[in-house]
Amino acid sequence: MYLDKVKKQLIELKLALPDELLGCTQDEVIELERQLDICLPKAYQEFLLSMGHGAGRFLRGSDCFFKHLPELQNWSVELLQENNFSEFMPEYAFVFLMHQGYQFSFFRLSEGDDPPTYSYCEGINQTSFIRSHERFSDFLVSEVEIHGKYLYSAISR
Repeated sequence: MYLDKVKKQLIELKLALPDELLGCTQDEVIELERQLDICLPKAYQEFLLSMGHGAGRFLRGSDCFFKHLPELQNWSVELLQENNFSEFMPEYAFVFLMHQGYQFSFFRLSEGDDPPTYSYCEGINQTSFIRSHERFSDFLVSEVEIHGKYLYSAISR
């Protein structure tokens, strides 16, 4: 529902074959919510159920899949502390992606079924979190487009 366009683009751009979209089970999602004592937004649940264990080339190199999710919450706080960032993680923040240990993205669990996303990146003198996308599903669409452009520019060289 939220991610139909994303899944279609992943296949069309050959970023992932259908059998490379490795979703979590419903039981895994329920256990993650229980472990972290949270309720995940519907769009993010759909991501986990569709590709929570992997998605071919998509998001390769970023920690965003099921096995890293509990640790991402702590890693993001550590990164902020290491950089003496003036803000604390917002209440009800859920970090869903960390890239190479220097940037991360999160949404607030309190902002609906397809919440806005926010980001932090060390080294750019950020003074507050940046609202990066209006919806989590928009974040994924944008990432698919970026990965697709990168893939095709690499092939055409």
